[in-house]
Order: sequence, then C-alpha cells, then structure tokens
Amino acid sequence: MDRVRKDERKNWFYSYNMIFNMDISCHAKLIYLYLCRCSDSEAKSFPSRNTIAKSCSISLTSVKNAIRELIKERLLKREEQFRSDGSQTSNLYTIFSEPYEL
Repeated sequence: MDRVRKDERKNWFYSYNMIFNMDISCHAKLIYLYLCRCSDSEAKSFPSRNTIAKSCSISLTSVKNAIRELIKERLLKREEQFRSDGSQTSNLYTIFSEPYEL
C-alpha cells in the first residue's frame, strides 16, 4: 500500500489506473481524482467539502457520500482538523494508491 505521491507540481497530476477498475460510484471516482489533483508530495489534501462540490460541479450531499464511500473502500483516510479555539477547519485527507490494510 502506497500513498499517492507527487514530486513536482506543474499543470498536471496523476492517479492510479486501479480507480477505474473499482466498483464504486462515478462521484467517488471523481472525488478521488480531485483529491489527487489537490494533494501534496505526502498524499495529503485538505480542500473543504464546499470547494470540492463547486470544483467538481456536484452537490455537497454527493461529496459527503463519495467521501464516505472512499473511506469505506480504504482508499482515503480523513482526519478532522481544529483551530486553537476548538472550531473545525477543513478535513485532512490522505489518499492511497490501493486499499490500505486495517
């Protein structure tokens, strides 16, 4: 199991072909690809769900469902992030190139 990694950011990104062979929804595939696009060299990504919805032209409900699906399939880990005052900021997502082991 590897995290999706990028060494240099230009006007392109890559993802693994396995995403197209998985039995998951088209929204889950789209969100996976979008998070790959937003990720850093450590496979971390932290766009808000509203940003994801707007960028992918889908509803916020579809984003939430797709993220749950990717987590269930073990292609994505979500960590909640908080400000010093205790309020939540956007989530931190770690993207995997194949389902990670529990």
